[in-house]
Amino acid sequence: MKERLMKALGVMIICWCCCLQATAQQEPLYSQYMFNGMIINPAYPSMDESSSLTAVGRNQWVGVEGAPKTATASFYTPIKATNTSFGVSLMNEKITVNSQTAVNFNISQRVKLNEKIYLAMGLKGGMSHFREDNSSLSTTDPVFAQNQSYWKTDVGFGFMLFTDRFFIGISSPTFKSFDLGNSVNKVVVQSHYYLQTGYLININDDVKLKPNILLRQVKGAGFQYDLNANILLKNLVWLGASWRSEKTMTGLVQVQATKNLQIGYSYDTPMQSNLKGAQTVSHEVMINYRFSWSKWKVVAPRYF
Repeated sequence: MKERLMKALGVMIICWCCCLQATAQQEPLYSQYMFNGMIINPAYPSMDESSSLTAVGRNQWVGVEGAPKTATASFYTPIKATNTSFGVSLMNEKITVNSQTAVNFNISQRVKLNEKIYLAMGLKGGMSHFREDNSSLSTTDPVFAQNQSYWKTDVGFGFMLFTDRFFIGISSPTFKSFDLGNSVNKVVVQSHYYLQTGYLININDDVKLKPNILLRQVKGAGFQYDLNANILLKNLVWLGASWRSEKTMTGLVQVQATKNLQIGYSYDTPMQSNLKGAQTVSHEVMINYRFSWSKWKVVAPRYF
């Protein structure tokens, strides 16, 4: 129907306008990335000596028809004999009539610089399938008369310098994208760049503070930033808050349900909104499981 088409077009225009302000949002936007670093930096798995499986579900701009909905799953594991880590991630995102499904593979290598400092280097490569379900719009407009489906492949890289209390990383998880085959109305994927750093402060035996800063840039959109502070209580509960330069506040909680299982939730709310009449808050749920392959080995707490 015409009304449905206009709503879909309206959401797409809103997403496009917000993308210009918020690093073009070519890549999905997450709030708990500081606990799921492989999505930002392919070198991140080298910081962890355990295998890890993570699932994330995000519902953005609740109340807006056709707003982004994203689901991801990722796994990485170290190969200790070589100080190499291997990872794989799956992602599906839907925005109005547009959807993207991606699979990516990561490999990272770490080297020991001295007794406390490590340097890790990571590479990422994968493929994405894009689909425009224009037939669901029920319109005779030739621009939206046919469905579109096409593939892209992309490569990325990352570096991490870290100790057990500090890290700094630079990365481009989507450095270069290549079209596969011929199609019209293809999404233009811009290069993404991130600079991230964090530090763990021991307040006392039961309380730890972790400030974190993230700078990001997408070609043509300028710099954006996140300022985060997370407090760990008794190695069981993380409580955190973030301020995003797009004038968004985030609150999060992560609970260590068992020695292997961690469950997290975040709530985003904009300080100002361009989406009149909509709730525009966002919800995100994360589940992480870290494996103890040996019954004699204890999974060490992961602070980054």
